[in-house]
Amino acid sequence: MLDDLKQRFSHPDVRFYQHDQLIMIELNNRHGSATLTTHGGTLLGYRPAGGKEVIWLSETAVYDGSKPVRGGVPICWPWFGPYDPDTMGADPSDAAKKGHGVARYELWEVASVRSTDNDATEVVLQLEPNDAIRQAWPLPFMLKLIVTLGETLSLALVGENRSDRDWVVSEAFHTYFRVANADGLTIDGMDNLTYIDKLRDDQRFTQTGPLQVNMPMDCVFVDHPDTLVLEDSGNRRQIVMGKTKSASTVVWNPGPEGAKGFADMPDDQYAHMVCVEAANALDNAYTLKAGGSHRMAMTLAVR
Repeated sequence: MLDDLKQRFSHPDVRFYQHDQLIMIELNNRHGSATLTTHGGTLLGYRPAGGKEVIWLSETAVYDGSKPVRGGVPICWPWFGPYDPDTMGADPSDAAKKGHGVARYELWEVASVRSTDNDATEVVLQLEPNDAIRQAWPLPFMLKLIVTLGETLSLALVGENRSDRDWVVSEAFHTYFRVANADGLTIDGMDNLTYIDKLRDDQRFTQTGPLQVNMPMDCVFVDHPDTLVLEDSGNRRQIVMGKTKSASTVVWNPGPEGAKGFADMPDDQYAHMVCVEAANALDNAYTLKAGGSHRMAMTLAVR
C-alpha cells in the first residue's frame, strides 16, 4: 500500500511513510509542515514556518491501529460524544455505536494530492462505509477531509448523505492544542456565550469576558460561529481558530485525575494540552437531508 501511494500521489511537498502500523502523510512547503495519518483521517501535527508545534500529541500514543491516536485532531462524525437515540433516532445497530462516531476508528483513502494557490499544498482523504462501519451506521454516506497547508492550516469536513432518509448530525474537529500551561489559559472571543457544563449535570451558564481554562473542564458553547484566540503566553504566541459552518465550540481538559484514566496519555501531560473544538453539537446538531451535503471548516494560524 505504501509503495502504491508513493507512485499514485507523487508530489514534491508530500511524503508518505509508515510509523508502526499506520500510514503517515507529511506535508512540507514554505508555509510550514503538517502530518496526518490515514487511520481516522487524523491530523497529528502542524508547525508554521519558523514557529513551534501547535498540535499536542501524546508521547505514549498507540500507532498499531487498535485505537485512535491520542492527540492531534480526531474527527467526530456523524455524532459527537455518546450516541443519543433521542436526538438521532434509534436503530438496530445502537449496540455497536462507539463514542464520537465512526470516522476516527477507520482507515481513510487518499483521494488526491495537489498544489493550490499561493504555494499551498492540499491532501484530500475520503471515507465510505465498510462492513465495520455498517454495523454502527447502516446508512450510505461519503465523508471527505480536505487538509490545506498554506498561510494558514485549513481543515474542511464534507459529509454527504447518500441515503433516501434524512438524519441528524453532530460533529467536531476534536483539536488538541499544545500549550505552555493549560491552567488559567485565556481564550478570547467567548464573551456572553451560553455554555453547557458536562461536569455539572449539563447545567447552562453564561460566559462573562474571556474564558479561563480551569481543570478539569468539559463545556459546550452553543451558538458560537465566530473566531476565537488562545493566548498561549508561555510560548509567546496567539493561536487563532477560524470556523465556517461550525456553530458550537467545545473546551475540554481532563485535569490531573481524569488524565490518569488514559493509558495512552502520561499523567502530567494534561497541564500542557487543551482541546478547543470547532463543532456542531447538542443544540447545534443539524439535519442532513437525503442527498444533501454539509461542509464544516476550521483554520488555524499563529501570530
